[in-house]
Amino acid sequence: MSLLSPAARSVSTFETTKSTIRDANSGDETRRREHAGPMCDGTTPCTLPDGAALTVRPLEVTDAEAVVDLARADEIESLPEAMTELVDVQRSWRAPGTDLAARSLGLLDGDELVGYVVIGRHGRLDAVVSSSWRGRGLGRALLDWARASAFALDAVEVSQTVPVGSPAEAFLVAAGGRAEYDAWVLELPAERRLVDQPLPRGHTLDEGRPHEMRAVHRVIEDAFGEWPGRRSTSYEEWSADFLEGAEAASWRCRVVRGPQGAVVGVAMIIGSDDGMLWVDELAVAADRRGLGLARALLADSFAEGRSRGFARSGLSTDSRTGALGLYEHVGMEVVSTFRHYALDVDGPRQD
Repeated sequence: MSLLSPAARSVSTFETTKSTIRDANSGDETRRREHAGPMCDGTTPCTLPDGAALTVRPLEVTDAEAVVDLARADEIESLPEAMTELVDVQRSWRAPGTDLAARSLGLLDGDELVGYVVIGRHGRLDAVVSSSWRGRGLGRALLDWARASAFALDAVEVSQTVPVGSPAEAFLVAAGGRAEYDAWVLELPAERRLVDQPLPRGHTLDEGRPHEMRAVHRVIEDAFGEWPGRRSTSYEEWSADFLEGAEAASWRCRVVRGPQGAVVGVAMIIGSDDGMLWVDELAVAADRRGLGLARALLADSFAEGRSRGFARSGLSTDSRTGALGLYEHVGMEVVSTFRHYALDVDGPRQD
């Protein structure tokens, strides 16, 4: 049993649903010019279309709020509500190996951020173009820069998870992206009654303890590692995401222990500013599945969230896990559907 961080609530660079490349006219024949902007390892220039008099530079930590504002404005066009929050960006940018100088590009009209791209782990992209700048080839420019930069960083592909039916999906399809899996964001409404889920004899469930964190990570990695093509996450990468930052707190780690005291099930949770309790990761050891541990962890997480003022609960999952039915069975409802697209970094570019 394993679970993708809610869209997107990332994992990595807004891994599931918070990442979008938006350019309504991505297939246009706009002529482009070489921009004397930043390069990745000194070899990857950014090429902007003629007439796009924008400042091109790597993103900086101080750009985080502008990135959130642009991402949220983009999300409300295709989703029931905006999802990205400042903590998501902060978590992503503090991950080991996140060198904004080499892995990001911002497009500014004066002081206003109108587009950006960040290359996360394994070539996962977070990119947005402002709706007021679509149709001018900026999405194409960012994607081409990201593919070339990812190649220089030894990635084999770039990828993005985007809302089904959105301009972002149309753009990636036109760019030659291949669909790899579907993902869903589910929600437990505030009015939905919680049902207690009993644990098997000898098992206990409460907060994780500091000395158990490596065991928690191992249970998650073992479960997630069963996905075809899934790349591993080191303890350092995982701990930067979940155990560091102002949002870190012991209550965010829910642990099931077996009769001998070993960690056999985990839920990593976080509260958002909009009153949602997100289940970021959920994993159960292979030899303990079928005992109801996942249902118990979900019920405990939902109850913990409500006790802390988070009336709603949400999570994301995808078609690799086979877990959609479990979440619907405990009363959750699909509120958004996404699709993950990938493009080879050395593949053909749009002309």
